[in-house]
Amino acid sequence: MPLACVLISDITGSTQLYDREGGAVAAQYIEQVVARMRAIIAAAGGHCVKSKGDDTISFFHHPDYAFEAAWAMVNEPWDNDMSIHAGMYSGEVVHQEASIFGAAVNTAARLSSLAKPGEILLGDNCYDDLAATHKKRLQPIGELLLKGKDAPTKVYAASIPSLAATTVVFARGTSRARASQTETVELTFGGRSWHLVEGETLSIGRSADCDIVLDHAWVSRRHGEFTIRQSQLEYADHSSAGSTVLSADGKELSVHRRSTMLSGSGRVLLGPRETADDSCSVGFVAYGMNVQAS
Repeated sequence: MPLACVLISDITGSTQLYDREGGAVAAQYIEQVVARMRAIIAAAGGHCVKSKGDDTISFFHHPDYAFEAAWAMVNEPWDNDMSIHAGMYSGEVVHQEASIFGAAVNTAARLSSLAKPGEILLGDNCYDDLAATHKKRLQPIGELLLKGKDAPTKVYAASIPSLAATTVVFARGTSRARASQTETVELTFGGRSWHLVEGETLSIGRSADCDIVLDHAWVSRRHGEFTIRQSQLEYADHSSAGSTVLSADGKELSVHRRSTMLSGSGRVLLGPRETADDSCSVGFVAYGMNVQAS
């Protein structure tokens, strides 16, 4: 099977556009956006094999060309509050008629689904082959064990600072624990517990509208939120003071106005480490994520 770099790019904001403008108007605009995406792919030397709804599937002979196309898409000044997010991965592909198949396609799709608006996520096999000028736009965000892959994939991100909240992965370390998909998460605070499943969100802050309300001066009205998105536990900080994630094995990560993917168990302290204490600590346990390797 031939090797290729797969790029899957998706439109953010199309659902809201349909709700706001109605089907006919929204469909016409989405068609224009997809046509522009296809033109960007072609200009970068890629082959768009499929565009369904509001995304495109394409492949390139080198990751540099795929990244150039993805970077052009996320930087395009789209109208109607539209934006693009994308995933890239290299590997063997099978090209049949109007589509491509293979593990690289599945991994690129997974990375695209995890990317934030205005963000590109790509695997280490793409990063290693990129030109230095492109590598400067990327930052390592940690490792993810993606569906269908035995070993964790080191993931890199490039994003538009004014638009994207860069994804960060809170690493599991080098133990023999392996990650699978998160099925449910238990959150605890003040003697109470909450359980989340796919698509559900729990908010934390001083506002009475939050699910967990904390009355501390350094806690923002809507400080942060937990959610399970695409079978990954995610914590997003929206505060002015930031949050601190503490894993069960003692690792520590500061999160400020960005998202981090969590695994296993630990605590999230609302506020900086030197200020926050157990009175503003939310515990988390992700069930179905960590499975001991044999």
